[in-house]
Amino acid sequence: MKAFEKLYHHGIIVDDIDAAMTDLGKGLGVDWVPVRQFDPIRVWLPEAGWSEAHLEVTYSRQGPIHVELIQARAGGAYDALRAVSKAHVGAWSHDVGADVEALLAEGWRLIAAGASPKHRYGQMAYLAREGRPVLELVGEPVRPMIEAWINA
Repeated sequence: MKAFEKLYHHGIIVDDIDAAMTDLGKGLGVDWVPVRQFDPIRVWLPEAGWSEAHLEVTYSRQGPIHVELIQARAGGAYDALRAVSKAHVGAWSHDVGADVEALLAEGWRLIAAGASPKHRYGQMAYLAREGRPVLELVGEPVRPMIEAWINA
């Protein structure tokens, strides 16, 4: 998979999304789309099975690599991601299941996904490999919703 060619965001887990929007907005010279709540969103964790996350999310309007801010309530599924890194890069995937399996075969490990392996990991999956940034694969079917949100 050539994920670099498909990158569209750099995500950061933050403790306070409003403060991060103010600080990063000034520092990077970006403004933000309206914050959306995903409360809850189901997440599959390799070691725990199904879990939930309670998220508030925004993107910078400016791109082409957008900044994504995620405020995740402690005690939820995104603790698994936070334990590896508060930052990640996100790339579009035409087939999340196939891309996850290819990366696992290359030595990456799955942190969290939108569904179990039985269901081909859903439309998102976070993977890690030593010495590399955490990679989030996002399914192309989600792209129109995210692009409409960014362009609203």
